[in-house]
Amino acid sequence: MLYGLIACDLVVRAWDICPAMDPVHVAEPSWLSHTRADPNARFYVGGKSDGTLITMDVDATRAYENAPGLKGSASRAALNAQAAFYPSAWRTRELLSYDLPVLWPRSYTLMLDEFGKRTGAERERFLDRTGVRYRVLPTRRAGGRRAIMPIPQFSESFLYDWGNTVTPRLSVVAGALVVPTEGEQIDALFGGDWDTRATVMIEREPAPAGAPGAAVSPSTARFVADRSNRVTVEAGVDARGGYLLLLDSYSNDWRVTVDGRESAAVRANGLFRAVRLNPGTHVVDFVYRPRALVAGAALSLVALLAALWLGLSARATASHPWLRPHQ
Repeated sequence: MLYGLIACDLVVRAWDICPAMDPVHVAEPSWLSHTRADPNARFYVGGKSDGTLITMDVDATRAYENAPGLKGSASRAALNAQAAFYPSAWRTRELLSYDLPVLWPRSYTLMLDEFGKRTGAERERFLDRTGVRYRVLPTRRAGGRRAIMPIPQFSESFLYDWGNTVTPRLSVVAGALVVPTEGEQIDALFGGDWDTRATVMIEREPAPAGAPGAAVSPSTARFVADRSNRVTVEAGVDARGGYLLLLDSYSNDWRVTVDGRESAAVRANGLFRAVRLNPGTHVVDFVYRPRALVAGAALSLVALLAALWLGLSARATASHPWLRPHQ
């Protein structure tokens, strides 16, 4: 009741001085709608890092402008929206989001640290290999591509489309290269002359999954279901066998089955996951089952049962004095 009274008091007394602005300024930016043409592709905003915008970055615009009619913190809020600081609200895919080091601290912190140190050409290789099709960049960094549209409040940056030249989110790759450590895999994403469509980096070489069947040539893969905690894929693999490569975050908490039988996913290309498959057509199912959630739920249940038992014991003792121990 007290919390309710406090909230009502704030609303009533501060209604006429609330500095709220028109919500249109923090709506989904118009440029982001263009990325819907390929919902499986990622986007990149040059100059955005660790929750701020860095004008000195090689990929950044040299200046940011106030939104029309806004200034100060209101203009900054509108700029944050244009920079898509919270892309999950609009169900879009970003690789260099500063939220990712919170979710997967080691992998994405390593990746962001490396990205900040790299040159323009190395960054381009990295973005190509990680499926970043849409990029917000100044004209000098666009490689002569035609801009789709300007970005509001970014003085010289535009949205560009790299098309199908980037690695797709889902593919079947025939060759594999064992690179055992996470850091080495991430480092390799920036350099070297390897083609992610032909070779996948893996931490170890697992046994192929799925019963061998009639080869499918060329190899194919398509999404059957694509949700936040479950991804189902139908893959057709040619006679060489291969790896189903999914450019989604790797975690030990993803469980994998192939044709209904438990299998193994391995870390691939530093940040992602892959499953080795025999020739033929297979259904691969990824299900997110975090161990911490299961352990926490079990401990909570034990604690609840203990609390109930103690409460009932205390009540029984209070109701029946003869149950109390003699002094």
